[in-house]
Amino acid sequence: MKSQEDDALTEIQKRFRPGIPLMALILVLLLAISGCAKETVPQEPEKTELVLWYYWDIGKIQRELANLIDEFNESQDQIIVKAQYIPDESFKKRLALSAADDKMPDLALMDSSDFKYMHEMKAFTDLTDQIPQLQGYLPQAVEPCTIDGRIYGMPFGVNCLALYYNKKMMEEAGCRPPETWDEFYDAAVKMTKEGVDGFALSALQSEEAMFSFLPMLWSMGADVDTLDSPEGRNTFRLIENLRDNGVLRKQCISMTLSDLMKQFEAGNIAMMFNTSMAIGPMREHRPELEFGVVSVPSGDVPVTVSGGEIFGVTTGDHEDEAIEFLKFLADKNRMSDYIDHFGLLAPRADVQSGQYPSDDMQKKFIEYYKSARPREFTDQWPKISLVVTDTLSQVIIGERPAEDILKEAALRIREIREEAQ
Repeated sequence: MKSQEDDALTEIQKRFRPGIPLMALILVLLLAISGCAKETVPQEPEKTELVLWYYWDIGKIQRELANLIDEFNESQDQIIVKAQYIPDESFKKRLALSAADDKMPDLALMDSSDFKYMHEMKAFTDLTDQIPQLQGYLPQAVEPCTIDGRIYGMPFGVNCLALYYNKKMMEEAGCRPPETWDEFYDAAVKMTKEGVDGFALSALQSEEAMFSFLPMLWSMGADVDTLDSPEGRNTFRLIENLRDNGVLRKQCISMTLSDLMKQFEAGNIAMMFNTSMAIGPMREHRPELEFGVVSVPSGDVPVTVSGGEIFGVTTGDHEDEAIEFLKFLADKNRMSDYIDHFGLLAPRADVQSGQYPSDDMQKKFIEYYKSARPREFTDQWPKISLVVTDTLSQVIIGERPAEDILKEAALRIREIREEAQ
């Protein structure tokens, strides 16, 4: 820099002529020297980037999650969370492979029934003492992520299953919202016509299908370990009858809950099983659509299945930052602001009790959740779930006798149980 200043001064001296004011000479010199000065640019603070995996495929819900993440990112200048969508049917496999390769995301928002299975593969961070708010969460919400009295995950929201029906189609068929399986079958057959399926459920080989099918199985007195019992056979006989009468189509084996919602709001399905998360998007897409919600047909004793998503924090370099994000979500007042937008039920009783004050349809799910049964929370569950959903899809396709399919499924589940002993 010194040589540049000397060169500038020499050039000025060459050009100097008597009569040029001294101040003008000084000004030229200052301008020449200033060109050598480097401007100081303020440095942005370096942020820790967190990767979050999730599987929600409903546009409105994805936007709500993005808004919540943006709110956190803008609330501080040290952490930035970036979300990545992984399709539900491959989410579990992708997460398991990432655990095996030690390349897991910093945060994973997974189905509650998968948590312990994933924890067995690669332990998540113990959050018991890190997030004090967890002590106020509903026992049934934290049960899936509690191991030996310690809490290794944070529930985001909970939900359950109910039966949706098209009011106009139900009225035109001369039926009422079904309370029993006989009424359900009668309504489904009567509402089936050209271009309209009387009923559909998700039968894709994923946890969504298991979630959709379990209430049917339970309400008829069967369980995953008694598929080949008289009660189990009755459940699949209902599936066969719906199939044979053109009500339940083979396309169900490739449909997610989101797909069902879109077909229902388009008027192609008269009844479906779905969660409370479908209400908001359908109102947004088809505000003129008249639909109702009732509990899953089961007679005198209500039967439904509980579900929801749980955040797991991967052990590693970014644990503290990931926990800060979860603390942000766990704040009671903030949860009260965002949880209704997702169509979920809050995992805290003190928040859930105040949800949906002017929305009678959404409030129904609060009542349904009180009688909801959880799925099994063991590391065997993903294998068992795969057997049951595979059985469901085979029965819907109908290429083999259901009796043979059920016998094979029962044998496979017994083998899974025996391997775990």
